[in-house]
Amino acid sequence: MGTTSDVTEDAGSPARPSDRPIERLRNAVGWTGPTCVDVVERRHLRDYRTAVGLPPEGSSVPATLCACFLTEPPPMPLAEEYGDGWINGGDRFEFADRLSLGDELHSHVTLAGVEEKQGRTGALALLTFVTDFRRPDGSLVVRHIGTRIRR
Repeated sequence: MGTTSDVTEDAGSPARPSDRPIERLRNAVGWTGPTCVDVVERRHLRDYRTAVGLPPEGSSVPATLCACFLTEPPPMPLAEEYGDGWINGGDRFEFADRLSLGDELHSHVTLAGVEEKQGRTGALALLTFVTDFRRPDGSLVVRHIGTRIRR
């Protein structure tokens, strides 16, 4: 008599643990999205400063401006197999160097962790994504760590 994992699946058999969307997500830790290139422009800075309640004219570039360059939700089709929608579970920014107008930033998102929890309405997948923003020479400027939830 075999275990569930070595039984051929049919319409009446439960899915093998490795076929569950959460297991496929766990196996995808390390997935990396496409590289993006953005330039810190005066219009980005002006719009950002206005959005966060600062005077629009100013030359200091907050590192959280990088949030404007994130693709939300992250472009990971496999994540869309789990649940029906996205919830923002929080963001953290780690600053390695100052940003300046004209900086060219190269970035890509990586799936760094997957956890499943039970919520009031059912199972939730908590996905941790890390996006490093680097200069063309490879030096790190900002790291964004974001938790996104699929429900």
